[in-house]
Parts: sequence; structure tokens; C-alpha cells
Amino acid sequence: MKKNFLVQMHLQTFAGMKNLDGKDKGFDKDAQINAMAEAFESSDPKEVAEKIVNNFETNFNSIQTLMQETIKDAKLANDENWNDQVLASRGVRVLTTEEKKFYNAAIDVESFDEVLELMPPTVFERVFEDLHKEHPLISAVNFQRTGATTAWVLRKEGATHAFWGDVTATIQEMVDSGFHTVEMGMYKLSGFLVVSKAMFELGPRWLDRYVRAVILEVIADELENVIVKGTGVKQPIGMIKNLESSLHPTNGYEDKEAIVLADFSPKTIGKQILAPTTKNGTRRYTGVTLIVNPLDYAEKFFAIGAKQKDDGTWTFNNFAVPGLSIIQSFAVPLNKMIAGKPKNYFMGVGVSAKLETTDILRMIEDQRLYLTRQLVNGRPLDADSFTVYEISAFGDVIPGVEG
Repeated sequence: MKKNFLVQMHLQTFAGMKNLDGKDKGFDKDAQINAMAEAFESSDPKEVAEKIVNNFETNFNSIQTLMQETIKDAKLANDENWNDQVLASRGVRVLTTEEKKFYNAAIDVESFDEVLELMPPTVFERVFEDLHKEHPLISAVNFQRTGATTAWVLRKEGATHAFWGDVTATIQEMVDSGFHTVEMGMYKLSGFLVVSKAMFELGPRWLDRYVRAVILEVIADELENVIVKGTGVKQPIGMIKNLESSLHPTNGYEDKEAIVLADFSPKTIGKQILAPTTKNGTRRYTGVTLIVNPLDYAEKFFAIGAKQKDDGTWTFNNFAVPGLSIIQSFAVPLNKMIAGKPKNYFMGVGVSAKLETTDILRMIEDQRLYLTRQLVNGRPLDADSFTVYEISAFGDVIPGVEG
């Protein structure tokens, strides 16, 4: 653990915390935020600390439930002697040699404190694999494992792929004019892991399932948020941001101006949604993904995609648009829609992650809070990878569109 990590923090143990409203004598929220702020190597540590404390409050009950359910399932698995197939269906996986060594060492001392250096990167890698399975938007973007910095070589808009010339002609001119390099550093995505002593009695595989489930829960929403609307200030740049605007030191990039979509008729779809993907006729239309808030999907899109067959049964998501798919994401603001190809959003995830702790981070008796650190960054590949629409004007089924 780094020497400067939480060295100056002085915060009492939250023994007997009974509620999360910040009023209980055992929970001084402001003091905790001020203390935790010293833990972060960031120019705005207070903001990061506030997010983690608020995240803890929000997720406290679900984490306690997850602990109880994990303990219950582990006992049932032992009583009924579940095989690997049944265990896998419950999210319990076969561990690597390094993972077994790490979890067994933690079980021996009933803590991760003294064995953090043994934590293999595969634990976090499996978390991101789970993210892909459970979150459609995250699974659709271009995820890559990277180092602390990475660079993309991108083709400039309108640049030619090849050219004619003498056999001895240099190709440097084409290379210089046809491509540009975007260098990208990484930002720390911080979350938390709450572990009670009882969890260390479950064995390595169940402890692993719990660790991955908690980390998944606390970082998934934040990842989806920044993919959609990240500001670009110490975090990724979201799909709705205008890369051609100036980067404000606090507010980041401006939002793109939303195109008002009056309806969902074929003519409107073709002209305002499909046509922009061709980049003024320089590319073939090969499909488009619409990303909308779940409430807007239910109120505005569900009925359009519903079709009743001759036998009276219904099918859904039948949109009269070739290559169209819809992804629901809570991160998209209401009455807004994003159109584009998710693979045109690049997200780099660091090859290493950290789990850190201190005696200060003990939220409740016999439970310890560990900070998780993962390097992450992302951005659209270019300024027009995604188009933003205002869709408050439509919601009724448009005749001739369904089916």
C-alpha cells in the first residue's frame, strides 16, 4: 500500500450503525468524507470521496442482502453437494492457481489486509467479463485492455485509403495526411468492497463470487454513466459530448445539440437517423443502434415494435428498419436518444487494479470497507460517431411503421 494512502485519516469505527441518514451518532458523514478525501491522488479528492460515501449509503442494504444470500447459498451448496455445473449457474467459477492462493491466504487471516499484494489481475478481469454479460451497453462498446497510457491511430475524415503513383513514390505523404494520433491517459475509477468476517468462512470460490458481485454492483452504473455522458474532466468522454467544443476545466465538453425528431415514420428515420451514418454518402449504411432511457423505450418505442401475428400471438422489437437495434440505458436522459454504433466508442481498461484498505475504513462492527482502484478511460472515435436526438415530440404508434 502506498505510504501516503490515508496516512492522516482519523475517523472513528462505525460500530453499531443502524441507519444511513447521517444522523446516527456512529455515522458522521461529513467527517468521513473529509477523511476519505485524503486517500485520493486527485486534484478534486473531496468529490471522489463524496461519491464513494454516497455510493456506500445507496448500496448498503443491497450489499447486506448479498452477503446473507451468499452465505445461504454456500451452506445449501455444501448440504446438497452441488457439482461444478450447478455452482457455475450460481456464478461460482473454477479458480486459477493464483486466485486460490490469494483467497486461501485471506481466509487464513480472515482479512484481505495482509494479502492484497497477492490479488491476481484475473479477479478484476472477471468482473469486466460479468459487466459485458449483464449490461448491454457496456458489452456493445469497444473494450480493450491497456496500459496506463494508450494511443489510437485514427483515419482522418475523407482521407483516401490508397493512391496511384510511380513505383518509387513515397507513401509518407498519404500517411501524414490520412491519419492522426490520439493519445489518452487513464483515470482512476474508485469503488468499494464491504466484507464481513463471516464471508471468510465460505471458502475461496464463494468468497470470489461475493467479491466480484460487489465490485460489479458499485462500478457498473458509473461506467455506464460516463460512456453516455462523461464530461472528459478526470473521466471518460461520453457519447453525447461534442468533441469539437472547448474543454471547460470544470464542466468538460459541451453536450451535442439535439436534433428534434418529430416522429418515427420511415421518412423521418431514413433522413434523420440513417442518412447521418453514411457521412454524406461516403459510407454504406450498415445498421444503427438507438440508445434510449428505459422509460422512453416503454412509452415511445415498445408499441411501435409490437406486432400481432395471424394466430393472435404477439412479437416484439419488430422495427421496419434494416439493421436497427435498441439498447436501453438509464444513463440516457429522458426524452433524449443516441444513435450510432457502440463499437465506435473506445473504452480502455488498465491491465492492473488495486484493492486498498486501512483501519479507518470500518463502516460497521466486524465489517471492513476496501477501496478498489481501476484505471479506465474512453471516448468516441470521432466527433460524429454518435448523434443525439430530442424525442419528446413523439410517442404514439405511427401507422405503417410497426411490423
